[in-house]
Amino acid sequence: MNFSISKENFSHLLYLTNTIVEKKNTMPILANVKLTAEGNCLSVTATDLEVSLIGKADAKVKTPGTLTVDAKMLYDIVRELPNKEITVSESKRQRLDIECGQSRFKINGTSPDEFPAVAGVELKDPISVDAPKFYEMFDKTSFAVSTDETRYNINGVYAETTEGPLGPGKPCLRFVATDGHRLALIDRPAEGFQFESSVIIPRKGINELKKVLEDNEGSAKISLNEGFFTVQSGTVTLGVRLVDGQFPDYKQVIPLDHDTTVQVSRLELLSAVKRVSLVTTDKTKAIKCKLVDGNLLVSSSSPEYGEASESVSVEQDGEDVTIGFSAKYLMDLLSAMSASEMITIKLKGELGPGVFIGSGDDLYNCIVMPMRFE
Repeated sequence: MNFSISKENFSHLLYLTNTIVEKKNTMPILANVKLTAEGNCLSVTATDLEVSLIGKADAKVKTPGTLTVDAKMLYDIVRELPNKEITVSESKRQRLDIECGQSRFKINGTSPDEFPAVAGVELKDPISVDAPKFYEMFDKTSFAVSTDETRYNINGVYAETTEGPLGPGKPCLRFVATDGHRLALIDRPAEGFQFESSVIIPRKGINELKKVLEDNEGSAKISLNEGFFTVQSGTVTLGVRLVDGQFPDYKQVIPLDHDTTVQVSRLELLSAVKRVSLVTTDKTKAIKCKLVDGNLLVSSSSPEYGEASESVSVEQDGEDVTIGFSAKYLMDLLSAMSASEMITIKLKGELGPGVFIGSGDDLYNCIVMPMRFE
């Protein structure tokens, strides 16, 4: 194997594969990426048997060949090389020689025969979709995905096609994520792509999908087949094994009515919550929100550090209320609603969940369960 490739292209492919490979695995080969040089192209393959990726880039191939090498080692090396053309060749004893400018590396490789076949990277009956829309839907829900491995059925984003939010006869895609304490829900026009049945896309797969889609301003191809969600964006194909489980009935936690409506500047509230949470010590960063006559007092206290409070002017419609929330949850959702200047908050007493809706986007909202104070 002998090929030359630009640092930019090589580094980008390795960046996409770097978080897929598994260091701690019963199959050591899964810590490697497979490099395949043929024609005018370099293919880089990575898999952990749940998420698989094949990325391709233009290369000057002198001698075709295939070899697998440690993914992290190769990425770290290529990332630090000067911004020049990189020449890669296979030498004796399956070693990979890397040359760039005045830099020379020789790293150990492994036979590609040990590398497993990758599943889920074959597009079957693909449908073209708007890549920025799918990236947005993942980005605005993924923060609410559960990290509790024992609750595998909520360790991902639930996706389905539904009718209603846009009116009769206008199907929309719906993504929902929850960890049992908060929920993020976003609807967007389906525009030709519909899920025949609901699916759960796992947390790790979502992170990789976002990386693949983030720089694509055009279209991507998507297919659902044999338990995999497959996306082709540009010259990269990613297959994610779907979660085999029943997502909870999320509609039960969506409040049907409220007693208080608040409109507040997103940035003002986010800044206040960040500052006030600095004196909290627990992981949840509990803060108290006291709403009285168009004034929202955000406060917190801890025996170790003391107290903090900040007042934020709001537009209030309805009853005064005092309610506790996790500052972390508020910061996550307010950051996710970055396109909105104003936030509408709907409350029903101190024990009802808070519903947060960004201005200009009624099809995206977040629900946060309140916290009790002694």
